[in-house]
Amino acid sequence: MPLPVLAMMLCTFCIGTAESVIAGILPAIGHDVGVSLTSVGMLISVYAVAVVIVGPVLTAVTGRLRRALLMPGMMAVFILGNVLAALAPDFRWLVAGRVVSALAHSTLIAAFVAAARDMAPADRRAAWGARITLGIGLSSVVGVPAGTLIGNLFGWRATFWALAALSLAATLLLVRRAVPEAPPVTPGHRRAAPGAARPRFVLPGPLLLVALVIMLGTGGVFALYTYASPYLTQAAGFGPQAVTVLLLLYGAGGIVGNTAGGRAADRSPYAAVLVTLGASTASLLLLAVLPGSRWAVVVLFCLLGAAYFGTIPALNTQTVTTAGTTSPTMALTINNSAFCVGIAIGSWLGGFLLAHGHSLPSVAAAGATLTAAAVLLAAACPGRRNSPAATTPEGPSAGRTAEVATAGETTR
Repeated sequence: MPLPVLAMMLCTFCIGTAESVIAGILPAIGHDVGVSLTSVGMLISVYAVAVVIVGPVLTAVTGRLRRALLMPGMMAVFILGNVLAALAPDFRWLVAGRVVSALAHSTLIAAFVAAARDMAPADRRAAWGARITLGIGLSSVVGVPAGTLIGNLFGWRATFWALAALSLAATLLLVRRAVPEAPPVTPGHRRAAPGAARPRFVLPGPLLLVALVIMLGTGGVFALYTYASPYLTQAAGFGPQAVTVLLLLYGAGGIVGNTAGGRAADRSPYAAVLVTLGASTASLLLLAVLPGSRWAVVVLFCLLGAAYFGTIPALNTQTVTTAGTTSPTMALTINNSAFCVGIAIGSWLGGFLLAHGHSLPSVAAAGATLTAAAVLLAAACPGRRNSPAATTPEGPSAGRTAEVATAGETTR
């Protein structure tokens, strides 16, 4: 793996850990700052709202910055947010630290994925982009458990200090091996002259369609995943200690799925999206009807993780190829916001059903309904016409030019 890609993956690992680790240290935070668990839960929702609302705006504002300045600069913002959280004298400052961290989330992940795709050989763009999102999968398996353990042993502030330190190390590695700048491309598919206008910020219909697929597919998975612990203990009958192992299996499946999904997306992103969303639907349906079979639940949880993370590279590819005149980085920012909205929708749906007396298996069935809708919608996406054959073999720059050309064809 090229060192710049490794550095970007480590940065993404830190971002993914920061997003999710808060759930493991909520009780300690609530006890220390003197607020209820419900109030501390705002740290999760505030982060997500900041990512969704501010992310696209910040990407548009910073769109003209060179990667050599954008990436370290946004990582510095992310580090600052974690330092503010670690030093927070009260709950308001802690919320402020979370918001500052969230500012960099979408812009950084989108820039990293776009950069990895630009650096890749023409027939490996999705696989290289998947190496970046692999950092998120690794954060589920390693980062969140480690952050929670640090918080339990040394206090919740130590978790934020550890995140800040690791993020600083990843940033220094990123600076040492600079990421190549994006090849300038105009909507006319030719290299732009210095000072030429960049692609406009528009939201083509096909791009919005892919974003809706992301929201439905993610929402379906997170309707159950948000309540994985009660499902595993109450519906499936596992002990509390087994829950940790099963969640690790989910994350391990995600790592395998992310890698395999990247390779599949390089062959046919359209087929990869249908297969992975279909596997998510099947897994959720079987978890709804087979909660009493422990071995089936173990296998299905691992498959669900593989299917969900396997979907990400293919959806990233479809996002870029349906972007039209929108820059790939902005399109991927919209993509990331769609994932965050999907997580919020799924969490709300699961909580709504449980609050109204529905069983945990029925939550899995409701999630399967959302992912099935995503499959049907994905079948209508124009990605079927975007194939690796449309790219050119000359290298990363040529591949990216062909990618924009393909996007132009799909939006006409």
